[in-house]
Amino acid sequence: MSITIDNAEVEALLADLTATTHRAAPDLLLELLRRERARVEEEAERRIAEGLAADETMRRRFEASRIVDPRPIEEILAYDESGLPA
Repeated sequence: MSITIDNAEVEALLADLTATTHRAAPDLLLELLRRERARVEEEAERRIAEGLAADETMRRRFEASRIVDPRPIEEILAYDESGLPA
């Protein structure tokens, strides 16, 4: 597979990095792409962990809250055997 990059800034940065590091452009690009993939995966894992932590916090708060009406739900809704309001 071949990639054509038609962006002067990209070409300049790549030329600068190849000159500075004495590494071939494909090697640099591969390393940069791997780093970016790892960063994106770490960010996704972090967001998932934050979501799970928020869910756990919400669950604990809900479980710790007092019951406002201790009656069973059937009694609160008060429907008869036909499913009509009593």
